Amino acid sequence: MTSNIYPVARYEQATEAIAWLCRAFGFEKQAVFPGPNNTVAHAELRFGTGVIGLSSAGPVDPANVWTTVREGIYACIEDPDAHYARAQAAGATIERELKDTDYGAREYSVRDHEGHLWSFGTYGMTPEPGAPVFYPGLRYTSGSAAVDFLTRAFGLTAGLRVPGDDGDIQHGELWLGNGVMMMSAGADPSGCWSGRTQCTNVHAADPDSHYAQASSAGARIVQGLENTAYGSRGYIVQDLAGFLWSFSTYRPTPARLSAFASVQCL
Repeated sequence: MTSNIYPVARYEQATEAIAWLCRAFGFEKQAVFPGPNNTVAHAELRFGTGVIGLSSAGPVDPANVWTTVREGIYACIEDPDAHYARAQAAGATIERELKDTDYGAREYSVRDHEGHLWSFGTYGMTPEPGAPVFYPGLRYTSGSAAVDFLTRAFGLTAGLRVPGDDGDIQHGELWLGNGVMMMSAGADPSGCWSGRTQCTNVHAADPDSHYAQASSAGARIVQGLENTAYGSRGYIVQDLAGFLWSFSTYRPTPARLSAFASVQCL
C-alpha cells in the first residue's frame, strides 16, 4: 500500500526550513531540487513511509497559481483527464489547465468550493510501499457541504465522521485510493486552529520522544501531550514558519466506522 495524498507547503527560507524540519521533527531528505538564487524548486521530506512536498515561496507568477498560496494538497492519480472532467462538470474552479509537465507528470490544479488549492496528477512522491503517515487536514465553514463537494467533484470516499456539539462535523476522514485527508468544521473550542485552515496530521509511534525533540528545537507547542478519549496520544505544534502540525499515535483506517465523543483538533 502506498499513500497518494501529499501535503505541500511553501517556505520563505526553504533551505533553512528543511534543516529545521529534519532536526525538530525527525524528517529525512528524500529529494531536493534547487531553484535559482539559492531557492528550492521542489523538495521531498520523508517520515517513515510518508512523504511531504515543499518549495520556496517567492514572487507571484501569474502562470503558476501555487505561487499565490502557502499550503495545499497534491493527489497522485492514474487518470487525471477523467478526474479533470469530473471536477469541471461539478463546477470546481480550475486554476491551472491539464497539461504534461517537464518533469514527466500530467496534472492540473483546482480549488475546492471554499478556496483550498489542490493538484491532481500522475506525479508520485513515495517510491516505497507503506501505510499512510501524513494526513493533510482542511478546515471548512460547513462540514456537510465539504463532504458533498469532495465526494462529488474530486471522487473522494467519505469515511469516519464525528459530530461536534454544534452538530457539524468536528472530525471527518475522506479517502482517495490509499491516501486519506481529514477535515473539520464548526466550532473550534480548543482554539488550536487560530484562524488557520490547514493542518498536517502525522502518525508518530512515540509522540513523547517526538514532543521532546520538537520542543528542544524551539517549536511552538499549541496543545501539549495528552491521551484522547478515542485511544490515541499526541500533541499539536507550529513550526518556525507558523504552519500547524499534529503528531499522534492515531492512524485512520477505511474500516474505522465507530464514532467517538469529540476531537479537540485534527
